Amino acid sequence: MKKTINFLLNESCPSIQYRVNKEILGNKINYLQSKILDDPEVRGFIKQQNKSGWIDQDLHSENGVETAIRVFFEKGLDNGNSFFTKMLSELEKREDSFDNGCLEKVGRILDEKGFGGSRLIRATLFCYAGFDNKEFVQEQIEAALRAFEYVTRVNSLDEITEVYKNKLVFSKGAIWPGIYHLRLLAFSKSWRNEKNKEIIMEAIKKLIELSPIPSINVLSKGQLISPASFCMHDFKPQFENMNDKEWMMWFHRTEMLARLGMMDKIDKLNQQIEWLKRYLSQHNELFVKRLKHYYFRKWGPYTGMRLEKDWRIEKRRISDLSFRSLLVLHYSSVKQNRF
Repeated sequence: MKKTINFLLNESCPSIQYRVNKEILGNKINYLQSKILDDPEVRGFIKQQNKSGWIDQDLHSENGVETAIRVFFEKGLDNGNSFFTKMLSELEKREDSFDNGCLEKVGRILDEKGFGGSRLIRATLFCYAGFDNKEFVQEQIEAALRAFEYVTRVNSLDEITEVYKNKLVFSKGAIWPGIYHLRLLAFSKSWRNEKNKEIIMEAIKKLIELSPIPSINVLSKGQLISPASFCMHDFKPQFENMNDKEWMMWFHRTEMLARLGMMDKIDKLNQQIEWLKRYLSQHNELFVKRLKHYYFRKWGPYTGMRLEKDWRIEKRRISDLSFRSLLVLHYSSVKQNRF
């Protein structure tokens, strides 16, 4: 994808230029860090930090620490930057008080029931920054592996679901992976061995087989709780029928799967990669499809993908979507990322 890389190095924003150099070419261009610090979204979160590095907002919100760390990582802010390290340090210190706001109750219930809540989110944030060797992160990696292993034993969703007040809920004892389980494993390395490779591969195959997967709630003492199933409903989408929102979810989910290093090992995933390659080859190695949805531009715990200033100029949209395409193809093929 030389044409894609050259286009991005010459036409894209500092964040994309930095990440192409670092992740694709293996070059660390330090001078771009000052430009990344000037990015309005990065600067906005820095201004919200108090002296300890914390942001006094609901952790699991558009304005809180979770989104700030996502933005810092996605924009390419170095994980050794003091604003980044202070925030992570404070997140680690707040052992029992980090999940303020909406996570305070439901996040802990989801953790206890095996669906991943507050502690899984916390561990995932450290994996974005490349710190997967901490004990609390390792605990969540083990929990994620258990959730995916559970999937391999399910032949039908009817086996693990029931209806409660006209809503589909997981049966007692069932567990299920969500987007944070996928993100956690995508951005961590310590779990990667042949045994775990087989578990994840078989689980992904089963998720493809069961797709499309409906929304399923977690039931706790009469309360219905939605697990973090964003992007986890359809692992075999039909490209010709996808709307803009579904395209965003495809890019996000497929990048995570590519980072697992198994795209060419599962036929249905490999077919999606081959489609992307064909599309790019037909458009001068650029992703030019006119997509527009707030899922791309709105940064939050789940959404956000646009690194450019905005998409008012077509070139910026093409830069962002071509960069995401490049990431998918790169992580689908690099040997060091495979099991």
